[in-house]
Amino acid sequence: MRDKKDLIGLTRSPLGNQMLALRDSIVKAPPAYNMNGLIAENKLAWLTKNLGSIWKASYVPYPVYTDPATNNGIFNIQKPPGEPVTVALLSDWASDTAESQLIAQQTGTNDYSIHLGDTYYVGNDQEIAENFNTDQGGTWPYGTLGSFAMIGNHEMYSSGQSYFTQLLPYMGAYQNNNDTPVQVQQASFFCLENDYWRIIGLDTGYDSLTGFLGLTANQNLDLTPEQKDWLANTVQLNGDNRGIIILSHHQIFSAFEPYFPNPETYISSLMAPGRDILWFFGHEHWFAVYGPNTMANGSRVFGRCIGNSGMPVELDVDGGIVKPNNPNNVADPQNWNLVIYDQRQREVIDNDIPLGHNGYVIFTLNDANLVISYFDDNGGTGDGRKILEENWTVDNTTGTLTGNSITDYTINGDQPADLQLSLFGNYLTDAIT
Repeated sequence: MRDKKDLIGLTRSPLGNQMLALRDSIVKAPPAYNMNGLIAENKLAWLTKNLGSIWKASYVPYPVYTDPATNNGIFNIQKPPGEPVTVALLSDWASDTAESQLIAQQTGTNDYSIHLGDTYYVGNDQEIAENFNTDQGGTWPYGTLGSFAMIGNHEMYSSGQSYFTQLLPYMGAYQNNNDTPVQVQQASFFCLENDYWRIIGLDTGYDSLTGFLGLTANQNLDLTPEQKDWLANTVQLNGDNRGIIILSHHQIFSAFEPYFPNPETYISSLMAPGRDILWFFGHEHWFAVYGPNTMANGSRVFGRCIGNSGMPVELDVDGGIVKPNNPNNVADPQNWNLVIYDQRQREVIDNDIPLGHNGYVIFTLNDANLVISYFDDNGGTGDGRKILEENWTVDNTTGTLTGNSITDYTINGDQPADLQLSLFGNYLTDAIT
């Protein structure tokens, strides 16, 4: 019999999934949380409910890939050349709300799925199970070929132990409809790659807390020494010409909130000048697209904030994203080349708080081509609705990354309003050139 506390039962077989869906439609428990309880003004209430799980020292020793000869943290995409590969990205998703469950359903089945971190509220055993354990109603959209999970600051409120010991053993690469990974994601960082692309997941969560009882955000967070060694000597970013897509939980720059630049600084130190890269992050609970920003070595980074998968997207009274004053590090006058951000209002909840749309991202990799599709929750009903799409190509002999096109699907069609344009950027074209 399966242990309900563990993440067993993540079947890949079509029949098994049909049976699970039938069972869940009958006995599935309602979500533990709601959006009103997760808005900023109520977060302290949720934190105090988990007092028994917080204030623990960080989980040690820091997990790494213990036998690089058999598993070095690099996962080969298991599809032959010429066949499209789909990768779903969800960030700040694991809130166990009706909205997060809907997003998981709308995401559907893809070859791979990746969570960019934050299991709410403190990432303890129960919260990991409620979101990721199919035997306890968890709705995470596991990929048919693999799933990966990154760590954010919220998992670290409970030391990261449940993330490392309960979740990671069931993350990695799958084969033959087997529930147990054939290559396990043993650490909080990984690389998923083929002949054209490298998707590199980083751990910015382990070093993200500081101060009294470890409850203060660490603005000086950095990649762990183990990650740095892995990036330099195993992944070898400095000696590869494939397209680079970096994933992290924390933002490397922001037009809205304080940001965390050290991970970008280290990545820049490993790369040859002139390489363009894509960087996806969450932590901020909205969708925003930045044009190129120049790294220390002269390379350009195109940032995308996608932290809107499960937490409330809080808008101000005028329908705009709430903008703190950034007392710790103010954005520069160019607003980091912000060109698009989603200001559309989905609903107004208790206390007259307007909320925007939740959403998710799908990569479609087809040899040298990459299509990035952004979806919203379609007003909380039916299938996900595509709102934006980017098209990129890479020359894997030179490493040249080229943005070919970007389309805003909210301009024409059944959308309630178009995406908000930044006052500091040119619409769309600046996002990819």
